[in-house]
Amino acid sequence: MEWGLLDEDYDYWQEIARSRYGDMLHDEDRNEKYSRGLKKAIDAVHARGEKANVLDIGTGTGLLAMLAVRHGADKVTACEAFQPVAQAAKLIIADNGMEDRIKLVGKRSTALTVSANGAGDLDERCNILVSEVFDTELIGEGALGVFIHAHEHLLTQDVITVPYAATVYIQVIQSDFLAQHNHLADNIGLNVPVEWRDCPGSASVHDLQLSQLYPRQDFRRLSEILPLFDFCFSKREGLKFQDARTLQVTPRKAGRCDAVFMWWDLKMDPESDIILTCAPTWAQNSDPQVEAAAVGPQGDAPATVVVPSRPPWRDHWMQAVYHLTPQLKIHPGNPFFVHAVHDEYSLSFGVSHSATTNTDHLKHLVCTCYAHIVMNRSRMAMLSNVARVKFWARTLQKMASPNLNLLYIGAPSNIPLLAAKQSWKNVFVIENDHLAAQILRTWLKATEGETRVTVIEKLTDLVSDIDFDSQKIDVIVSEPYFTCALLPWQHMLILLSYVEHLRPHLSPNFKMVPWEARIKGCLMEFDDLWKIRAPVGTVEGVTLDKFDELMESAMAKADSSIEPQPLWEYPGRILSDVFTVHIFDLDRPLVKDFLSVSGTVEAVTGGKYNGIAFWVEYSFPLDGTDMVWTTGLDGLPQAGEYVRWNPYHRQGVYLARHGSDIARGEKLSYECLIDYESGEMSGKFTLLSGGDGQPTPPSETTKPPASASASDTLQ
Repeated sequence: MEWGLLDEDYDYWQEIARSRYGDMLHDEDRNEKYSRGLKKAIDAVHARGEKANVLDIGTGTGLLAMLAVRHGADKVTACEAFQPVAQAAKLIIADNGMEDRIKLVGKRSTALTVSANGAGDLDERCNILVSEVFDTELIGEGALGVFIHAHEHLLTQDVITVPYAATVYIQVIQSDFLAQHNHLADNIGLNVPVEWRDCPGSASVHDLQLSQLYPRQDFRRLSEILPLFDFCFSKREGLKFQDARTLQVTPRKAGRCDAVFMWWDLKMDPESDIILTCAPTWAQNSDPQVEAAAVGPQGDAPATVVVPSRPPWRDHWMQAVYHLTPQLKIHPGNPFFVHAVHDEYSLSFGVSHSATTNTDHLKHLVCTCYAHIVMNRSRMAMLSNVARVKFWARTLQKMASPNLNLLYIGAPSNIPLLAAKQSWKNVFVIENDHLAAQILRTWLKATEGETRVTVIEKLTDLVSDIDFDSQKIDVIVSEPYFTCALLPWQHMLILLSYVEHLRPHLSPNFKMVPWEARIKGCLMEFDDLWKIRAPVGTVEGVTLDKFDELMESAMAKADSSIEPQPLWEYPGRILSDVFTVHIFDLDRPLVKDFLSVSGTVEAVTGGKYNGIAFWVEYSFPLDGTDMVWTTGLDGLPQAGEYVRWNPYHRQGVYLARHGSDIARGEKLSYECLIDYESGEMSGKFTLLSGGDGQPTPPSETTKPPASASASDTLQ
């Protein structure tokens, strides 16, 4: 894989494609509750004998401004600073015949001016504010600054805001699965450096679809669900840039405080009759039978996940996990205290046995060991997985010999540490990133393996015989995993490119571990993930065809047709048997610049086809047989059942922009192109007639990678 030259407008189109407006517009619950909240606010202002003067901050597509018009607002002003979307909003508003009813201003709200003589953006202060400037942390997009500035400069004293207020909720939990995302596990038989164990970890919020974690299986509740912060958006005095709270919790059971879960509710009206909640499923459904039926990422066989009925799906607002350091041990009946602070943009948490613990350090939680900078959360959890460590220890032990030189290629890993404890002649690691090399050396020192492993800080094409002490490499070991790769097969392609650089340094009969890779796929019916690529159409009676046109154009120009997603967070049913796209012999070099493959796959159950999942499986020689390590499906589900995915890897997924009903026996043809230079995969996917006679929709073609000519796309 190599860097490629992109179109000069790539960043522009990518910013549009990744804006997530489509996610929000598919959120019917959000749209309906904003609409009801607006209507109630407009009716309340009219009941006071006043005209309803609405300001929509961050209007996006103009949806909320148009809903205000439909609900009888007398004057509507909308502002949007992101110019591509502002231009789309102008077209959408005109398409709905409201260009004379809405004043659209292409500015940030903090740049708006008020002047009674017509020289300003607003003629007067507004008595209704509607805005959706929230993220998973509620305040991460600057909501506090937006509302405070609006109160001080743009709004009347008796303004009604939509939403009216918000409440942040938390719950303290214990979870081995989540703890491993922030701290390397101590139960893998390898010492963890003390400075890593004491480090608070990454400063960024860990956002997850918590509905895909299940109580008692993936985590234990150590507290009740607790209200933490209240923000009253309709009152200037109800908003603070900084605040702190300490909550007392008396546990009923012993445990270890690993993390704090957080989500929030929006109260759309002053009476709290209209509530929009981001709570996960299990927080809204207390039925223990529902909890027991589900299988999360840590569940054992069977592979099937029984998914209970869920509240409205949201990918633009998930839930947040805040990892705790130190991980406080608690005992039944002995109170502990949760300390929380927020600034203008983020929240931080700590726990202690004292109510008077100094919380100043919570304002500056950053990684101090650098390991969390080099390794992302999923990678850290992957390295902590006991089954994975045992698998690699056994694989390496079976091959180890005092006559063989081993070379590890990949991101910092515990594989060289395992090899250092075995009878290899020499163990080498190539790592061209200085910080990553330092992290690996720190870990080797903690496990007393620094004298057994030679870390070579060079690019693979700059390595010389001297670096290997003039010896040949007999075994190359790789997971493969590289921090610069996103799609599953990109890790493999990077490995193969590095091996080509190293061929002069390999023995004639060198072995690759793993020795074979297979790209796999299956047809899917995703419950909700399809929404991030599907057209919106009409929302609450408002036509958004112009927005759909803009997004389709942006995605065609900036997005790969097959994108990386952590599919364990997105429930879906498998509709076909697993099929093999291509098999790679990792001992052999690639002979072309691209791979073109085609075939058909048959639906073995009926459903709503809206995507295809892709992943890579690797074969390892072990005990005379081939062991398989998968980056995709975890187990073998029956067709039509919900599936479980490997939670440590991202899978590749093609999402059909227009989903289709598919019948049992109906076939889909695929023609895929993998560009070895960029690592991107594109293709053409067509439902064929057959099965139970379902109608056949038009085929969907995805753009080929930029480095491939049209004539090369399908061979």
